[in-house]
Amino acid sequence: MPCWPGDGHPHGLADEMQLSRLAPCLLSVLLLFIAPLLGCSDTASTSADSPQSEQIERGKHLLAASRYPEAIAVFQDQIERTPSVAQLHSLLANAFAADERLIEAVAAYQQCLELNPTLGDARVELAILLTRLDRQPEAEQELQTAITHDPALARAHRILGRVHYREARYDEAVEAYQRAIDSNPDFGRAWGDLGQAEIRRGNLAAAADAYRQASTTDPTNADFRDGLGFVLFKLRDYDAAATELEGAIRQNPLHARSHFNLGNTYLRMGKREEGQQLLERYRELDDQERRIYGLEITILQDPERATLYHDIAIIHTQRGETDKARRRYIQSVLRDSNYAASYHNLGTIQLRQGKLREAMGLYRRALRADSTYVLAYRSLGNVYMRMRQVQAAVEAFDAGLRHEPDSEDLLNRVQIAREILAGSSL
Repeated sequence: MPCWPGDGHPHGLADEMQLSRLAPCLLSVLLLFIAPLLGCSDTASTSADSPQSEQIERGKHLLAASRYPEAIAVFQDQIERTPSVAQLHSLLANAFAADERLIEAVAAYQQCLELNPTLGDARVELAILLTRLDRQPEAEQELQTAITHDPALARAHRILGRVHYREARYDEAVEAYQRAIDSNPDFGRAWGDLGQAEIRRGNLAAAADAYRQASTTDPTNADFRDGLGFVLFKLRDYDAAATELEGAIRQNPLHARSHFNLGNTYLRMGKREEGQQLLERYRELDDQERRIYGLEITILQDPERATLYHDIAIIHTQRGETDKARRRYIQSVLRDSNYAASYHNLGTIQLRQGKLREAMGLYRRALRADSTYVLAYRSLGNVYMRMRQVQAAVEAFDAGLRHEPDSEDLLNRVQIAREILAGSSL
C-alpha cells in the first residue's frame, strides 16, 4: 500500500515558518559567520542618521547567519529602547523560533499582536508555533482572529485547514482550503492540501484535480506529483501513476514517500526488481527522516544540547543537504563554543566548495577548541597541500602524529609531503 500524501512522515506545520526571511546571499551569510572565527569584526558601521535601523539590520543579518543568540540580544536591546514597535517584537519572535525557543517565541508574538492586532502574518506565525506546541485550540482561535481582521488572508485559511486536518475534521479542512484558494487561486500549497483532504474523504477524482492544479501552480514541488501519483495508483492507472512518481523523484531525489509509492507501483506493473530497489532506497531515506525528526523533537525539549544539532547536521551532510547541515553545525557551536567536531565539519563544507582559507580558519578553530583533535590536523594538512604549502602540511601532519603516532593515514600523508619537499630541493 502506498503512503498517504503527507502522512507517516515528519512533515508538519513547522515548514510553514517563513524561512525565506532568514536566507540572504549565501556568501554574505558565510562570511558573517566566519568573520569572528578569523578575528574579524561583524559589527555594522553606525550612522548618525538611523543607528537603530542599522542595529536592526545587523540583527537580521545575524539571524540569517544562524547566529540566533546574538540576533536575540540585538532585538532585545532595541526593544528596551523602543518597546512600542510591534515589528521589533515580531523579529524577536522569529529569532526565538529559529533558536527552537518556542515558548519565548510565542510570548514575543503575543506582545507584537498586543501592540498591533491587525498583523495577520504575525498571527499566522503564532498559530503555527502553537500547533508545534500541541496547543491546537489556541492556534485555531488565533487563525480565526486573523481571518476576522483580513478575510482574504489566504495563508490563514490554509493553516486553519491544516489544523482541522490534524484533528481529522476533513470536511472543515476542505472548506478552509477552498477559502484559501478563493483568495489566491495560484496558492499551490492550498491546492495540494485540498488534494490530501479529498483523499481522506474518499473523493479520488477531486483529489486528482486538486493535485493537477497544484502542479500547474508550482511545477517544481515533488509533493504534488507524489500526491497525484498516489491517487492515480488508487485509481489503478499504474502507467500514469508511475510517470508522476518518476517525475517527483527527478524533482527531489530525497523524497522518501515517492520512492515507496513508485516501488509499489512498479510491483503492480510486474517490475519486481526495480520495485524492490526503490523500496530499499525508501527505507534508507525514511530512516534518515525519522532520525532527523526524532532529534528535532528532542531539541524542543532540550534546545541547548549542542550534540543534537551536530547529529542532525551529520545526517543532512549524508543526504547532500549542505545548507541545512551548515545551519545546524553553526547552531551547535553557538551552544558549545568548544565543539571541535562541528567547527571541523563546517571547515570541510568550505573545503568542498573550494574556499580554502575559510576552511583553514575553521580547522584552526577546531584545534583551539581541542588541541588533540587529530582529524583537524589531517584536514589542515590537506588544505596546506592544496595551497602548495608543503612544509606547513608536514608540520600539521606531524602535530597529528604526536597525538596518534600509529595512524597509518597520517604516516602516509606526511611521507608523501616529505617526498615532495625532498624532490623540490634537488
